[in-house]
Amino acid sequence: MIKSIGIIGSGNVASWFGFTLHQCGFSVTQVCSRNRETASQLAARIGDAEVITDITHLRSDSSLYLFALPDDYYTVLLEKIPFIMPLAVHTAGSLSCRVFQQKATHYGVVYPYQTISKDLDFRTLEVPLCVEGDDEYTTSQLLQWAQTLSSMASVQTESQRFFLHLAAVFGSNFTNAMYHIAYDLLAQNQIDPKVMMPLLRQTLAKIGSMLPAEAQTGPAARGDQQTLNKHLEALDNKRLREIYLAVSQYIKLNINH
Repeated sequence: MIKSIGIIGSGNVASWFGFTLHQCGFSVTQVCSRNRETASQLAARIGDAEVITDITHLRSDSSLYLFALPDDYYTVLLEKIPFIMPLAVHTAGSLSCRVFQQKATHYGVVYPYQTISKDLDFRTLEVPLCVEGDDEYTTSQLLQWAQTLSSMASVQTESQRFFLHLAAVFGSNFTNAMYHIAYDLLAQNQIDPKVMMPLLRQTLAKIGSMLPAEAQTGPAARGDQQTLNKHLEALDNKRLREIYLAVSQYIKLNINH
């Protein structure tokens, strides 16, 4: 049974897990991070967790060790842990759980399928959790634990989790980059970007009731070459013209009405 938890990391994802674990009554024993300031902020938010900056000082009596780190940190960091962990998980989308194979008796992944920032209101943030374990017992244990943290917890294989992550890059990360371009265009023309918010909300609402291909609108979907040409002429940035052309071509070739 998972009772006490050590968190390794103090960034956005670690902060959400720490807050949620505390709210759900779990004991977070330690927060380990190279950044003492952010680790202390997280520890203060979730109770009386000990703050450490040296992973060799990790306690060996926690039920679970939760790692929320950049993917390239694991190889070097895990070698420094002076004991075999009973159960270890990471929170990454594209990293194999087998990274723990030599340092934990049981191991797995609990991947939060959400964009998370520390300044969000975690009380209202909906976070689906994707679970994988090294065997059926671990998977069952982690799923039961994840279901106490989120109403949307499910088992996903390593391959499924990888494609969930890839889809999130297109659906969220790339979309946000498009928002950045849109906001810059509006700001350059003295237009308040807030005018876009009803449009963005409606765009997202539509794909809750229809397929994205069915919801697609705009000049590329209509085959309106005259408007496409006007837009391209208005863009004086070569990279933006390339993005506009590439996405418009994709819409014309792949999204049919």
